[in-house]
Amino acid sequence: MKFRLGKDKLFRSVFVILPALIIVGGIIVGIAGIVSIPGGIYAGATVPAGNSGMPFTAALHAVGSLQDTIAGQSAATSFGPANANVIPPATIVLSPNSGLVRATTSPNVKAASPSQSSGQSGSIEFFSNLTLQVSSPQSALTKATGIAYSIGGYVAFSSSTNNSATAVLRVPASEYQNALTQVEAIGNMTNFFSTSNDVTIKYTDMNATLQSLLTERDAFVRLLNQSTRLNTTIAIEGYLQGVDAQINSVQSEILQTRRLIDYATITTTFTRGVVMPQLSLKVVASPLNGPTPLSVTFRAFVKGGVPGYIVNYNFGDQTAAQGEALIHTYTKAGDYNTTISVTDSSGNVKTSWVMIHASGAPVGFDFAGFTGIVANLFFSVIQGIVEVAIVVIPITLVAALTFIVIAPIRNRLRSISRASNGKAA
Repeated sequence: MKFRLGKDKLFRSVFVILPALIIVGGIIVGIAGIVSIPGGIYAGATVPAGNSGMPFTAALHAVGSLQDTIAGQSAATSFGPANANVIPPATIVLSPNSGLVRATTSPNVKAASPSQSSGQSGSIEFFSNLTLQVSSPQSALTKATGIAYSIGGYVAFSSSTNNSATAVLRVPASEYQNALTQVEAIGNMTNFFSTSNDVTIKYTDMNATLQSLLTERDAFVRLLNQSTRLNTTIAIEGYLQGVDAQINSVQSEILQTRRLIDYATITTTFTRGVVMPQLSLKVVASPLNGPTPLSVTFRAFVKGGVPGYIVNYNFGDQTAAQGEALIHTYTKAGDYNTTISVTDSSGNVKTSWVMIHASGAPVGFDFAGFTGIVANLFFSVIQGIVEVAIVVIPITLVAALTFIVIAPIRNRLRSISRASNGKAA
């Protein structure tokens, strides 16, 4: 009777503790399996890393398959690799007549960078000659003079008549391109010629010649101081005067060369004529920044020049398109220097730049993604419970069978032992 009561308590304890042990162990194994999978909850795997050799039942495989079916799709959408579904950049041209027309994009086109500093290294002389057609040559001459003085230059020569004017401007070499741009804007350019001359070797040779002449002059001065004869003194003074004349000539040439190096020369001729408005370009882009995919609307406003404009866009992401108004979509995060250039019927070109900042796409977490997470966690826990049950239940059954078989035999042996001891007494 006591044995049955004790055994009943033992079995009741086993039937209570065993399920709790399996559930708790399954939860721990399921969570550990999710954490250990590369890529986290949405790795899309049904078997935890490192447990590929563990035996699984048909039910376990069914759980894994159902887990993949429910969570796999939202996993690939919300938390998959960043470049799994990369969409190439696209451009849509806004046609004034037929609405939206898709433009052809050209790959492998590098954006032209804005003009950099015009400062040059080395000893280089810059010269430009240009002819501009203006309505008033005298007013144009005044504007050119103001440009030269405003950037630290000066006017080396100027002349004017009723129908024309000429100005030779000397401007700092570092402001050469800036000065050219401002002078060209005074009127319509009908002729242009530009050249440069590298005088580095010449300038070095002149300085070496000057040092040689100075050394020679010092030698003649020492001889003159040591001379005690009149004829010798007169001869030395003659040589000394010749050397001084050469020194003055070389110094003057060095000064002139240095001036031409430091100050570029712009010779401008203004002629009276009908002036066409200057070609101008203004670009409006919106938005200038945002998350990818970022669709930016560009609109180019062109005025002046000779009508018949061609507007080209280089978006900085190895694509290009043509059109005055268009929409371009940036699909990768980064800073893009978009170059816009317009060419009129006479070949005049105007260029502008717009900087676009595309940031990374925000990480999505919608209801579908949340449902996938919960489903994945739920089935991972069930999978863990099944795994623990596969291991624990056989061990428990073996232990129970062992207890059921061995316990009566042990009790029988004890009874026989007690009976033998009683008879002996």
